[in-house]
Amino acid sequence: MKKFYTSIPLQVRGNLGKYVYAPVGNSRLGMEEPTSFPIIPAINGYVEPGERFRLIAVVPDSEDGKRNMAALEQEIGALCARKGIVCERGVETVAAAEDERVSSHTGVFQSLIDFAEEDDELFACVTYGTKPQSMTLLMAVQYAYRMKKNASVSCIVYGKVDHNTKDAFIYDETALVQMDEIVRMLAERKVPNPKAVIDGLLSL
Repeated sequence: MKKFYTSIPLQVRGNLGKYVYAPVGNSRLGMEEPTSFPIIPAINGYVEPGERFRLIAVVPDSEDGKRNMAALEQEIGALCARKGIVCERGVETVAAAEDERVSSHTGVFQSLIDFAEEDDELFACVTYGTKPQSMTLLMAVQYAYRMKKNASVSCIVYGKVDHNTKDAFIYDETALVQMDEIVRMLAERKVPNPKAVIDGLLSL
């Protein structure tokens, strides 16, 4: 099943803007409607009418987190109605403590990997959340890819807003995850000149 992972933003009331994100590197991420959540264009671009999908969100344990979570639920409902798609279990949540202790992040990781199943097609947005939280989310996606039969990573997105011009862009960062996987395999196989292999791949 197509599964989308995201983190709920920490923006305080009134600071969570809506933007039309211009796609960079992947035309499927283009969407005419404004959104506060870059995971929405990914769902719009990759889920076909009539198709079912799941959405998992890491939610900060705060009033701002709960309010922004409600905004995501509202946008998902509108997208599903507009496109004729089904968020199978509503927005599923993983609670995240406000502190940055390793134990807090490992708890989130453990909860996220419980969603992993065979044949999953994985998507993630690393726009929001703290830096350790983004790392944790990517680790969970990579776990599912490595450990579950026939799992694949289709798209990792990052949304960027220029707060001076209000221009917004959505980037396809999937190649970074793929490069991490290549580096891991090169190290495991003790390839004698891994940099040459990587340079060759990057020049393609």
